[in-house]
Amino acid sequence: MATYPIGAHTYIFCEYGFDHDRQFDEIYDTVAAAGYETIEIHGPNLDVPNWIERTQAALQRTGLRLIGASHGGPLWDIAREREILETMDAYGDKIAALGDGLLCGYTCGGKHLADRTREENEQMVKMWIKVAELLRAKGVTVNYHTHGEPLEDIDLVLDRVPADLLPLGPDLDWLRYGGTDPEDFVRANSGRIITMHARDYHLGGPAEGCGLAEGRGDRTEALGEGDADYGRLARLLDEVGYSGEFLVELALPPGKPATRSVGENLRLSREHIRATMGA
Repeated sequence: MATYPIGAHTYIFCEYGFDHDRQFDEIYDTVAAAGYETIEIHGPNLDVPNWIERTQAALQRTGLRLIGASHGGPLWDIAREREILETMDAYGDKIAALGDGLLCGYTCGGKHLADRTREENEQMVKMWIKVAELLRAKGVTVNYHTHGEPLEDIDLVLDRVPADLLPLGPDLDWLRYGGTDPEDFVRANSGRIITMHARDYHLGGPAEGCGLAEGRGDRTEALGEGDADYGRLARLLDEVGYSGEFLVELALPPGKPATRSVGENLRLSREHIRATMGA
């Protein structure tokens, strides 16, 4: 039986061209109306005037629970160390101003391990620790949000950065895209995962194994329109006793216009999770 709340990440509103100032309330109202319990925000939601008061008012009005915000940067880039730390210092203050015990999902992109120098790899490990410690001092927990990197990249971080400092917040679709089976990853790292992101997609190869990882087909507008097996995922999460956050992070299929409103896609996705995962 599911013990994890179902939330939504607000990235999809950027793809629909939302003005995060003018349509600030509409974003929260849309997520709540689609049936979600929690919400994860990102930079544009925190860049509007009076963002603290407006966020608190939106949460109170809709009943949504804020779990935190997301960010990212090239932690391996030695020349940008000061810039990244200054950015995350200010961003951590913003998250902390919205409540206690919030999360920051962080993505490290730009170069994969095979293309980085030894010095860049060492810099990345050092910066994961620095960013996590910086935000921990503010009461914010950083989690490693995977974003299409190969498993060897992920393993470097898991092996070198303490688990109690950096828990995991994998994106199941991006794991698949990077060649990692999400089911295997969740089973192997369940004790370190505190949140996860999900979407649906078409398989780009034979539908073998768990049906969550094979091939690199395009994503779909909503959950329930592709080949991801969320009933199987629910059984896996029950098996490992998962009780963290579960977030739908929709993204439009590349090069294709939306055929429905963002609210409709969020609603259909929420209904699919309820039907397949019992959550």
